[in-house]
Amino acid sequence: MAKIYNRINHHNQNPEDADQKIISQNEIIGVMSKCPPILKERYQGIKPLGERVWNHTFLAIDQNKPSKPLCIIKEFVNSDNRKDLISQGQEVVPTFFSCDLVQLDKIGKHPQIPELLASVEHDGHRYLVQEYIEGSNLATELIEHGVFGESQILQILSQLLPVLEFIHDHHLIHGDIKPENIICRTKQGTNTEEFVLVDFGVTICATENLLSIGSINGSAEYAAPEQTQGKVYPNSDIYSLGTTCLHLLTMVSSFELFDIKAEKWVWRDYLKHPISRYLGRILDKMVQRDHRQRYQSVAEIIKDIKYGLTPVDVILQKQNWNITIWGAVAIAFISLVISSRVPSPKPQPSFSSSSKTTTIPNQKRNFPQAKIEEEYATKLPLLKTNTGIKDLLSPLQTLATTSGPVWSIATNPDGDIVASGGTDGSIQLLYLHSGQNFGKLSGHEGPVWSVAISPDGGTLVSASSDRTVKIWNLDTRRLKNTLSGHLKDVFSVAISPDGNIIASVSKDKTIRLWDIHSGLPLHILDEHSDEVQSVAFSSDGKTLASGSNDGTVKLWNWRDGRLRHTLKGHQKPVWSVAISPDGKTLASGSWDNTIKLWDINSNSMHFKRTLIGHSEKVQSLQFSPDGDTLASGDFGGTIKLWQINTGGLMGTLKEHSSFVNLTFDPRGKTLISGSFDDTIKVWRFYPFRF
Repeated sequence: MAKIYNRINHHNQNPEDADQKIISQNEIIGVMSKCPPILKERYQGIKPLGERVWNHTFLAIDQNKPSKPLCIIKEFVNSDNRKDLISQGQEVVPTFFSCDLVQLDKIGKHPQIPELLASVEHDGHRYLVQEYIEGSNLATELIEHGVFGESQILQILSQLLPVLEFIHDHHLIHGDIKPENIICRTKQGTNTEEFVLVDFGVTICATENLLSIGSINGSAEYAAPEQTQGKVYPNSDIYSLGTTCLHLLTMVSSFELFDIKAEKWVWRDYLKHPISRYLGRILDKMVQRDHRQRYQSVAEIIKDIKYGLTPVDVILQKQNWNITIWGAVAIAFISLVISSRVPSPKPQPSFSSSSKTTTIPNQKRNFPQAKIEEEYATKLPLLKTNTGIKDLLSPLQTLATTSGPVWSIATNPDGDIVASGGTDGSIQLLYLHSGQNFGKLSGHEGPVWSVAISPDGGTLVSASSDRTVKIWNLDTRRLKNTLSGHLKDVFSVAISPDGNIIASVSKDKTIRLWDIHSGLPLHILDEHSDEVQSVAFSSDGKTLASGSNDGTVKLWNWRDGRLRHTLKGHQKPVWSVAISPDGKTLASGSWDNTIKLWDINSNSMHFKRTLIGHSEKVQSLQFSPDGDTLASGDFGGTIKLWQINTGGLMGTLKEHSSFVNLTFDPRGKTLISGSFDDTIKVWRFYPFRF
């Protein structure tokens, strides 16, 4: 799910590097006079990379090795020069580099920290020679590709928090964490992205006592308040990592993200894309101005990401739940090694056509939620109470999963097996009514975003962040085929009613169609301008619907690859689409907290109504088998039931604590909900008649 780019031609391990291209052989002579002397008769500077008042950074080569590998030289001002700088009024001048070199050498053995190659004193100057890390820093990524999303921030945290904990365990404080000092590279021998923390030029030795550094270390924009006052603690690094994340989310300086007059952070006002409240709470605690209110250790952050409870859970005193919420996405990305995949099939021609567009008129055509509830409460008095719905749709049982958060869910045609996709890349199979284990499918190298079961019940198809679609024999629980072709995470899959075609949609903005038997690609549909989140076939198999982050729903004649219609009306990403069993109504659920119903049974493809009631982003939609009821689930774990013919809100269920995905038993007797709170709930469903 992570959109982090690797640009190995960017040599940018220093934030002051304005020109990040390696100079040619002819240019070397012109800059040699600015470089330090050859150190240890092997490390020769070839290009200045950056300059501060207290240190200089150079790109260098190791003359002793035949391949002449690149390295980095840090030159620190000597004590006499430092006195001169202070006398000139320079404020940002730390003490002469005095980090424990033995400890610095030890942490350099970590694969995500540059190795310390040498420490040299020459003519009163201290030089550190460190490994050169090839890749692109996050400041460059931000400029080239725009703001980061939640999954990217969680990926960064999941990889760098253990590195930071490792540094602190060696009694060191990095002191200068910022986007420029985080390099994204491709891990050797894999296609996996790996983050490396560089530039240990201001690293500080921590002691049990409060550490006074006498002056500012690091970059003021990301430095903790205590750092600017001459004190530093291990959790000063936590503050810097937090402000780095805020900058990546907003592309706004942290100076502007904090309102000095109001004495509070206002970073949410600058978000380009919404993030979950769970990540928001973690970032808020990371950037507490008072270090005593901040996370005291990296371990506390990791614990909150992995097992944190929401305030709602605490208030309601939920028991016997080991709840893993949004932050568990981070755990999904800790796995750094993605196995080599089968080479991508030869792409088929993309199809494009001039299609009709339906846009909702700029006027409200729906009733406020309160009026809808009041109207149907009069028709069904039981709904006047908050608990009345439970008498109509009562939970049969709660199934605790063994694989953690539930990303996706599906049932077989007989309604006796439920399949759920997990964060750990596995698919769990449970007997629906007993909750007993039926088996486990393992093979994906990342979270399983979507699962679907064929109409004959013999085949299961899964989609994952590892960019693949897998086809499983559900009877033998063996892998039949792996479909590779998508360039990024595959978010959703659907199987055609005749069981012959698979549709998959991806972060790469495409829809791909596959033959389920041979695994061969059929079409690539690429009319969406942003990530495609959801896909659904109509019951007659003629129409394919897709929902995207571009806010549109597109209807396709998938057999010839033609785009039939574009439905516009949502203000934010569309994360779920569903088509009624009779093929007449399409429902779309969006991050704008609304559900829209469309008439797709005619050439006009007109908008019908908007369903308002959710206070969180709508994550999942499912029609009941009789087509009379629509179930919707949101990021907060709330489930709502809607009467299709009138748009009336029939009831609200709030048993889950985090975002929820839904499916109906094909026989129409139960509603099944799988949530990020590690549970699957089975509800007795009674169709309503008014």
